[in-house]
Parts: sequence; C-alpha cells; structure tokens
Amino acid sequence: MATACLTGLLASFISVRTFSLNAFLEALLTKGTVRSRERVTITCKHCKSLFTVANYRKDTAIYCSRSCQALDARQETTTICEECGTQFTHIASRANKAKYCSPKCYHKAMSRKGSVEHTCAHCGTKFMDSPSHKRKYCSRACINKAAKDVWKPTFTTVRKNMEKRQLLIKCERCGYDSEPRILGVHHKDRNRNNNELSNLEVLCPICHSLEHMKHTPHGFRE
Repeated sequence: MATACLTGLLASFISVRTFSLNAFLEALLTKGTVRSRERVTITCKHCKSLFTVANYRKDTAIYCSRSCQALDARQETTTICEECGTQFTHIASRANKAKYCSPKCYHKAMSRKGSVEHTCAHCGTKFMDSPSHKRKYCSRACINKAAKDVWKPTFTTVRKNMEKRQLLIKCERCGYDSEPRILGVHHKDRNRNNNELSNLEVLCPICHSLEHMKHTPHGFRE
C-alpha cells in the first residue's frame, strides 16, 4: 500500500516538473516574437478622424476604413501631358500611370517608340508596328486570305476547305451543277490520306458511283 502511494506521488511530481519545463521552454522560444497588445492612435488621411491600430501597424496604417481609402483614390489631381504639354486632371490612384491627356496623344507618342516598318506577306502593303510583335500581315482580312492560300486539309476537312475556295461548283465529268451540296470529292489514287488538289476530283453521285463501279450487281470492284 505504501509502495503504491509512493509511486503515485513520484509520478505526479514528475508530471508537474515536465509541465513546468515545457512551459519554460515555450516562453523562452517565443520571447520577442509575440506581438504587443499596445495600440496607437493615428489620423485618417482622408476624413481626418482618429482611429487606433496595433503598434506593429503604426507605420503602414493610413486610412481608418476601406471606404476612406476608396474615396481618397478618387480624388482628382493634375498632370502635364508628356506629348502636348496640356494640363489635365485624373484620379489620384493613377498618379504614377497617367502620362497623356488623350488617346490621340498616347498613340502619337507610342508611334515614335521603337516602331519599325513591316511588309504584309499577303498584299505587300507597308505598315508600322512594334518590332516585338513580329507581325506578318497588315490586317485580319489579309490573314484570312493568306490562310486560304495554304492547302493542308485532311480527309475529314477536305470538303470544307474546297467549299471555302468555291471548288465544289459542278461535276468535272458530266457538268452537273443544279445542287452543289450533293457533289462529292473523289480521290484519284484511292488514297484518302493524299489530299493534294491534283489528286482530288469533284464528281456528282452518279459519276462517283460509276467510278467505283458500285452500280454493278456482282459487288464492288474497289
């Protein structure tokens, strides 16, 4: 009985000592890292009202609320246009960005900053643009026209590409042209992967069937 009591007291003593040691080590490790609860008073830049913040925010706090911050950003200020020298107004939040009084002055200034002469790869027209853009065409229209000049269709897109180039108009054998939507595309060498224009022939359903001998009662030849 006495031994059991002594063992219990010893275990309790060890637990208390362990807890105290852990608390001491935790306090030692966190010393100097815990933020102070002291608060300081600051004057709002926009509404001039007093507000309190934590001591660690005394050098960064400027406004008492988000609304004051937004309202202060909308305040107007004046700047001299770098292109024409005209004085113009803008919101305060654009103080480091506003340089030109109008889009006209902006584009005029940009035209002198590294613009080089390009030649359109399709129509040959010369135009000015930034060298970093590496443009090949002067307009979207020239891009579309140049795309039609490049013939790289597959078996699934060959009909669509021929329709864009207005090649599906009439049968090349009998001349049928009443309903171009029923015209088919025939591969002369029977290879569907060979979609060069020289290997393609526009045929009506009848001529196409005759070509493949599908009308005979004894089956298909090819």
